[in-house]
Amino acid sequence: MDSSFGYRATLDSGRELSGTLNAPDQAAALSVLTSLQLKVLDLWPAGAPARTRPLAAEDFKSFNQQLALLIKSGLPLETGLQLLAADAPRGRRPNALANISADLQAGLTLPQAVEKHRGEFPPDYALLLDAGIRTSNLSQVLVNLGNHLDLRQKLRESIFRAVAYPICVIAAMLAVLMFMGLKVFPYYQSFIQQWMTTSREHLFYGSRTPHTPLITRAVLYCGVHAPAFVALIVTVVVLVLGFWLIFRKRPVMLHVQDWVALHIPVLGPTLRAGFVARWCDALRIGVVSGLDLPQAIELANSVTGSPALSADGMQMNQTMSRGLPLNQASPGRMLPASVAATVQSGIAGNNLSETLTVLSEGYTREAQARISIAPAIVTPVALLFIGVMVFTLIYAMALPFLQLLAGVGRAG
Repeated sequence: MDSSFGYRATLDSGRELSGTLNAPDQAAALSVLTSLQLKVLDLWPAGAPARTRPLAAEDFKSFNQQLALLIKSGLPLETGLQLLAADAPRGRRPNALANISADLQAGLTLPQAVEKHRGEFPPDYALLLDAGIRTSNLSQVLVNLGNHLDLRQKLRESIFRAVAYPICVIAAMLAVLMFMGLKVFPYYQSFIQQWMTTSREHLFYGSRTPHTPLITRAVLYCGVHAPAFVALIVTVVVLVLGFWLIFRKRPVMLHVQDWVALHIPVLGPTLRAGFVARWCDALRIGVVSGLDLPQAIELANSVTGSPALSADGMQMNQTMSRGLPLNQASPGRMLPASVAATVQSGIAGNNLSETLTVLSEGYTREAQARISIAPAIVTPVALLFIGVMVFTLIYAMALPFLQLLAGVGRAG
């Protein structure tokens, strides 16, 4: 049974590497490292290998781009990856490059090396590489995948830009409320109470006792407690964002994401169009890479990560397994019926790749158009809400003075 050994070693260039490998014993581990032309600095039993984590989105995008350039240039992969790992800044991406390079030198194929480290890469990445190699089109497959990653990034950035301004306006309003709650409302409340007492004694109210108006008392109560209220909102937002970042890939959060896409106005249709665009683009990558259509659909399901889209894709595969055309598939929850019909038309016309390109571009434009409309809806609503709050605040703070002036006028 193999054991795990940690090591520190250097390349010929002097670049230091560290990691773990499995071997029957320490001598065998040293032999493997030496065969990889590494100068071993330290070698020790490491126990169970640490659980790997996927590469960050930017790291994987950079890895995929560099891999595509290496394949296109004709440079041997193991040599090129080793050089890239030596020149890259410290982090998990250089480790991934070095690990894949070492596995290639040990005799593994590129898909086998990626599959060995599948915890660091997206699902089905090894399958995509294998399909590209079998069709002698690996460089183009990787370029297409890079374009797909760019599409996903652009859609995310567009959504962020659409909601950034309203969020900043509301955040600024909360900051103003926090300041007024700490510095203004307590002094104003004390001042009003003293003025009311003075006015009762000296401003000819007679037997009537002036009272602070109800709306003023309500605003002052909310204002004095505004810091606690704002702190609660910030805490909830931070907890929700932290929960989302930690569990966003878990099934429950993916189902929440689908529910938002299917049911929430304004944002939902935008997310749905973006999902469909990415699904069609991923399906195109699978078709171009040489996968048969059911495998390409499974790849698209995996890439998007949407349970609703995956269910729709499985339904399409079941329809084909029964020998029926896709335009007879039952309507899906996320995929419009027109998508299946258009895919069937592309199959019949022997131009499926071009058809999927048109579909992806069309839904991308739809998503971007909906995103551009969102600020025109969300921003006025946010400004109207803030305007109502400001008017209420000014009116509530001015009303006691207006009542006092009216009392003086009646007394005169």
